[in-house]
Amino acid sequence: MNHTLTVSGAYSTDFKNKKEILEHYNSNKDFQNLGINSGAYVNKKDAKRFKVGFLNVRYSNLSKVAVIDVNKDKFI
Repeated sequence: MNHTLTVSGAYSTDFKNKKEILEHYNSNKDFQNLGINSGAYVNKKDAKRFKVGFLNVRYSNLSKVAVIDVNKDKFI
């Protein structure tokens, strides 16, 4: 399916930089969906299982966006 989800850190987690985001993602920790199913949680395992193509991760008080290519497990 390869759709894109826009997410932020779950449980009031905010990231300062892309390194923190990638560590969080690779540790299979939760992100909170900001899209249609707002409030739902997703982690690396879920993203792969549901064939998510990209995660748009909002960080720095939601003012910046980093995009993770879920298939390659790295930023684009």
